[in-house]
Amino acid sequence: MSLLIIPKNITRLSELEIDVDKDWQNFGITNLKELDNGMHRGDILVHDGHKIVKISTANIGDELTSEGHGQIVNWKAPPALEE
Repeated sequence: MSLLIIPKNITRLSELEIDVDKDWQNFGITNLKELDNGMHRGDILVHDGHKIVKISTANIGDELTSEGHGQIVNWKAPPALEE
């Protein structure tokens, strides 16, 4: 069973409407409306192991890093350069 129905008159992805309040049968798409309402330019979405979460932009020069497998990514200042 498909959860996405694309009407035949849609020719571009931008014309597609998705009901974000739909019960997606436990497929983890439960908080898109809240994420969309709070999005700003530069924000990214990642899966934290349970749901999709927003990571907001950081300071100029910060790097997107991870603490390892299974850990959520986050912005951090880069390590100091050694001379």
